[in-house]
Amino acid sequence: MTRFSLWFVAFFIASNATSQERWQTDAYIQDSFIKIALEREYKETQHPKLIRWNQPIKLFFESDSGDASLQKELLSVHAQHLAYITGLSIDFTNDPKQANIFVIFTTYDNMENKVRQYIGNPEKIRAALDEAICLGNFSRNSRYEITKGSIIIPVDYARSKARFLDCIVEEITQLLGLPNDSNEVFPSVFNDVSVDTYISPLDYLLLKALYSHDLTPGMDVQQTKAAFPKVLKALHENQDIENAVPRVQKYSLKAYLGD
Repeated sequence: MTRFSLWFVAFFIASNATSQERWQTDAYIQDSFIKIALEREYKETQHPKLIRWNQPIKLFFESDSGDASLQKELLSVHAQHLAYITGLSIDFTNDPKQANIFVIFTTYDNMENKVRQYIGNPEKIRAALDEAICLGNFSRNSRYEITKGSIIIPVDYARSKARFLDCIVEEITQLLGLPNDSNEVFPSVFNDVSVDTYISPLDYLLLKALYSHDLTPGMDVQQTKAAFPKVLKALHENQDIENAVPRVQKYSLKAYLGD
């Protein structure tokens, strides 16, 4: 009886230990955060620094292609999901002078015109323009705070690639300060070969980490790694890591669509 009890306890502990997913381990979360927050896509950065918003976000919506009311509805749901996760204030404005993120739904043929209007010379982002299905671009100040962003989604082209929802979810999420894609980070919308359309539990943790009080804009890789144990400690204390699967669904676009 004693041997059975000891074996049962040992088996129970082992079962609990193996129930944790790989993406829930501290080392994997930290490594994923460094890859997504401190590396750059299309642009080499010799000394990358942590970037994020430090002011309320005001979205300006514009559409000249497709169902504008549906596009704004989907954008609004996802924006409020991001606000819930990060604690940022994210609202719409009808005044472009008050906006700091411009979200433009257009056609593939009109992409370059919209790039000129909202981002600048298309030739400066030619690689992204030629390769990406949709575009996101941001500016920062000297304190590494993001101050402005633009998202351009060619509705017809994105739908033809079955990436319309992906564009809405990924582009605005990246504009919060997670600008890179990596096929080594999984499950994640920042993985180009994954099938994730909606924010994953790991993405939820990366967003929570990005807006942690233990990290500040301008931190380099070594400073971020040094501070990250405090970030992980807070995530554990709040049970965010252990409960990431149900928590990422609260107010999510996936739950809203019943997907």
